[in-house]
Amino acid sequence: MRPELFSIPFIHLSIKSYGFMMVLGFLAALLLARWRCKKQGENPAPIADFGLIALLAGVIGARLFHVFHNWSYYRDYPREIFAIWSGGLEFLGGVILAAAAMVIYFRRKKLPLRTYLDILAPSLMLGLAFGRMGCFLNGCCFGAPTTVPWAITFPAVNTMTHSGSGCAKETQYQYSYPYEYQLTPDRCRHPENGPLLELPPDYYEGYIDSEGYLVDSDQAVPPGKNWYRAPKRILDLSRRQIGELRQGKHPMHPIHPAQLYAIANALLLCLILNGIYRFRKFDGWVFAWMLILYGFTR
Repeated sequence: MRPELFSIPFIHLSIKSYGFMMVLGFLAALLLARWRCKKQGENPAPIADFGLIALLAGVIGARLFHVFHNWSYYRDYPREIFAIWSGGLEFLGGVILAAAAMVIYFRRKKLPLRTYLDILAPSLMLGLAFGRMGCFLNGCCFGAPTTVPWAITFPAVNTMTHSGSGCAKETQYQYSYPYEYQLTPDRCRHPENGPLLELPPDYYEGYIDSEGYLVDSDQAVPPGKNWYRAPKRILDLSRRQIGELRQGKHPMHPIHPAQLYAIANALLLCLILNGIYRFRKFDGWVFAWMLILYGFTR
């Protein structure tokens, strides 16, 4: 797990793994689509032009989805909405806005949309594989707890680098997504279930119910609800506690490597769609098979 791929020296600009993988996926998908265009005797120029539009639309859509899902935070810090260099992109949002941009672009250029959809279908799966690698490095889109031999664990704490005043390097910590999920009750999906992971008492600040209502440790817990220990924010933990978490003293339960499953699936579908391209019966046939196969394997 490596949400921050590297930091540019002197200015300490953090390069996030997810965004970097999205760019690599875009370039790989673009090259594959141009190759397919030339092989089919189509003009590859629209692919390059549309690619730039799709990249911009994809980043904007991915950012908007992230902001929407974390509006409780951005409502209090609206300036952070535009701080995309701090991380925060969601793949699905990028796909939706890029798809809308694609339809508008090809219709305005009066190009055969379904023909180019067939050309782009394998490329979309290749780009998806890179996107899921970004998920794996970022720790998001994780799997359920399991005891299979190939189960994996993620570290409890992410270390992030930010530029402070005067371009000084600042190190910040946050719970990793899988660890935080196991540490707190899932109030959206399974409000009746408690947390999967339990820490020593000094890591908690109070109690929380299935609706997110928090009471301090010194307050009396109201009766009639399921109450769970509320872990402290990582900013409120002591250096000793953060050190213990970073050293793996309180590990999470092993989980399915769902991101790696998704990568293998996307690469397999990319190969299949490339293979069946020569057998397509009408324009849009390969793209239709992409939707069917991805929906089924997903």
